[in-house]
Amino acid sequence: MNDMNALNEEFSQSAEGKSALVGMRNKIIMGLAAIGFAGVVGWAGFTVLGETSPISASVSPVANANAATQGSDEVLASINGMKITEMEVSGLLQQGIDKAIVVDRYINKVIAAELGREMYAAEAKATLQAAEREVLSTLYTTRRMEELRKAISDDDVKNYYNANVLDQNFQLWKVSYYLSADLADAQKTLASLKKGEKEAEAQLKPLVEQGDGFATAAAMPYNLGRVVSKMKKGEYSEVLQLRNGLLVLKVDESKQVKKPTVDELKQDIVQALALQKFNEELEQARKKAKVELG
Repeated sequence: MNDMNALNEEFSQSAEGKSALVGMRNKIIMGLAAIGFAGVVGWAGFTVLGETSPISASVSPVANANAATQGSDEVLASINGMKITEMEVSGLLQQGIDKAIVVDRYINKVIAAELGREMYAAEAKATLQAAEREVLSTLYTTRRMEELRKAISDDDVKNYYNANVLDQNFQLWKVSYYLSADLADAQKTLASLKKGEKEAEAQLKPLVEQGDGFATAAAMPYNLGRVVSKMKKGEYSEVLQLRNGLLVLKVDESKQVKKPTVDELKQDIVQALALQKFNEELEQARKKAKVELG
């Protein structure tokens, strides 16, 4: 009996939390592509000698790089012959911080950077290389994604919508199950269920325990949605073999939810198509690159 409880617990945990509409929007647009290294680089704030400044939460180098295209090359200060231009600190200036404060604190940053370069040369070289690659890869990702999103046409959106956003994606099912470790037991229980025996029906458990118990076929564990989507209300499945036992399913109810319009999903579809194009380009670039592992 303890083994049976353990089986049921393991199975129910795999389905736990999959309510009807949770993640439905994401399921429509996900799976096309994913950017492994994308994301804004978050650099720690910089403070010198324990001082607290309005720019202690520093702008990321990526943000500075983006903002720099809008700045000028006016020299704001010079430290040991090294120039600080408005372009270099434009990301901070765009936050509305007083220019004098920005320049004063940035001078400290430059001095500390040079001390780091001198005192820890080997680490500085590796750190600069890693930082440069991080910033440039993120800059490329951000800018290229902007370009790709702008290149997606209304026809592209409609074609994707018609091919992928289907009524069947918005059909919901409430399902119960019986799980057994023994084939003879599973078959016997199925026969009792088909006869309508209350004792057998009392052993059924909800596949989705949270919310109203409904879920899309795609949200069901172990690809059970493929079986459920072919069943009718009140129907039982045959005994199904899973990795952790033998399963019998029953469709308690089903209902259709109205799918979102193309306009409601337009921005999500644009993002999905842009991600797809981005990954295709990146994959092609990697194929052309000469990669040698050390």
